Amino acid sequence: MKPIESALRRLRVRGASRMGTVIRVTGILLVLVAALLAACEQQPASPAPPVPVTIVVTVVVPPRHDEETPDEAGVAGAAPATWRGRLDELLAEADIGPESETCVSCHSIMSPRMVELWAKSEHAPEGADCMACHSAERDDWDYYEHYNEAVATNPTAGDCATCHETEYDEFSRSKHSALSMIFVATSFDRNVFEPTLTTKHGCQQCHNIGHFWPDGSVGECDACQRKHACDVAGARNPDTCGEGHLGPDHPHIEIWEESKHGKVFMSNPENWELLGYDQVAGEPPPFDAPTCTTCHMDATVTMSATHDVGSRMAWETQSPWTIRTTEAWGGGLSWEEKRLNETKVCLQCHAQPFVDRYLLEGDLMALQYNEIYREARRWLTAMDEAGIILTAGFEGLAPFGVAGYDDPPEEVAYHIWHHEGRRYRHGALMMAADYTQWHGIWDLQKDLVEIIRYGAEHGLPEAEAWLAPEDPDKFWLYPFYDVPGSVWGIDTITFRSGEDWTTKVWMNREGQEGLDAYWAAAYANVEAAYAAGLLSEAQWELYQELYENRQVESGSTYPLPPLFQVHLDGKATDDAAGAAYGAGLGLPAGGGWEYEPEPEG
Repeated sequence: MKPIESALRRLRVRGASRMGTVIRVTGILLVLVAALLAACEQQPASPAPPVPVTIVVTVVVPPRHDEETPDEAGVAGAAPATWRGRLDELLAEADIGPESETCVSCHSIMSPRMVELWAKSEHAPEGADCMACHSAERDDWDYYEHYNEAVATNPTAGDCATCHETEYDEFSRSKHSALSMIFVATSFDRNVFEPTLTTKHGCQQCHNIGHFWPDGSVGECDACQRKHACDVAGARNPDTCGEGHLGPDHPHIEIWEESKHGKVFMSNPENWELLGYDQVAGEPPPFDAPTCTTCHMDATVTMSATHDVGSRMAWETQSPWTIRTTEAWGGGLSWEEKRLNETKVCLQCHAQPFVDRYLLEGDLMALQYNEIYREARRWLTAMDEAGIILTAGFEGLAPFGVAGYDDPPEEVAYHIWHHEGRRYRHGALMMAADYTQWHGIWDLQKDLVEIIRYGAEHGLPEAEAWLAPEDPDKFWLYPFYDVPGSVWGIDTITFRSGEDWTTKVWMNREGQEGLDAYWAAAYANVEAAYAAGLLSEAQWELYQELYENRQVESGSTYPLPPLFQVHLDGKATDDAAGAAYGAGLGLPAGGGWEYEPEPEG
């Protein structure tokens, strides 16, 4: 029995008297000890030497956080003294209620990083301790008995609303709160094309910001606020938004990084240190350039902060069609009121004329997408009627022309909306040139050509007729918008039409008569958008002013600078070098492949 006695003497229960905690040894441990005792008592009769049995059981009950910590060397899970000292300093400043004392003491050992994050948070000195968020009643859906304490395993948005009622109400009316319902539960992508298990760690992981909880509340606050830390700096960090706003279908973090806003912000390391600033009414944010929350949530010189991200957004540009936002989200505001809120953010850094012109051009590009998508659907309809497309859609699950997966043109049309079309619209409105151009309109045009080429290959007469001519104007398949000149200022060459220089864009290919027809068509289309309520009265007035002054806006009334001829000569030199050393240079030795056609007959 000596080995057993030795083992029992090594059973250490630390701090139990100080904590007033009863240590309950589990049934499994008792069975193990009993079995080992029985094995020792039944020693074999043979003269073989006895086998020593040693039991080492260590039960650690941590001391209270405000008591001196003994040397924990060699105890599993113990934190280094240096870390413990730092944590004690933090916890000394925290307001911890009696019900949470045990939580902090134990989790300081078992999950110390979690305790440290909370101790550093603004919750800690305000008394928002463990049980303030994790308390539960026995009949609660997430009730869990934890060391004789009733604990809630899943604090919900409803729990956060106990203290943050205004923020919860704002969030509840935002599009964020609808993401689980609209884009996961009813999504035709998910309901047709994906294994459900994948969706749980795919779409739902981000769209879970709109989580529908059993207690009736909606929202996952820690989608933006880090668990236990709950720091404003983390919520304002663009990378936090980038967890869900990235990728080929909504690359907002990449768009921001490419934009002038992102470049200016990231170029100054001090901006990152200011993310946790305290908002003061009437003062702008302290950054050199905005982050996501600066535009969509934070207080401005003239507006208070909001958790309703839709209250400053005048467009729906993630949907198959570009539409003005409705009163359904955004606190019942009209799109004009939301645009006014959006403009107030811009005016903290930009002048009114620049803001108005930029938004006019961005709005028309968002509407231009509709015409491209409409044209793609027209070709799909023609192929459907001709029997080239075999599946017109999935009734009740995936509507024709919006989503289809078994015919190449349907898949391409889906990407026109869900990938390229979103990148084009978001790039245009968020000041990201590459996403407007190469990841946007260029890919949209390629998609449209791919759809038409498929029709031609399968005998659609109009598609065959479209492929045949070498007329470059055939790529303008749809109605178009345009604004004279550019928001970036009058450029005397980019859009110039005149005897000394004429750009080769479509508007200038047919002389003055073609130029007049081009602008007449653009004017008529913009006027139609205004009549449909898609542009404001102020935007229509600005457009008419620019239209009447289009010769000046195009730069054609100004002389070209002397450097024009210098650069023109330089380009001619480069062109000659390309012809001589590129297409014109033939090397004497060939490669490993040489094609020899079979002789006829």
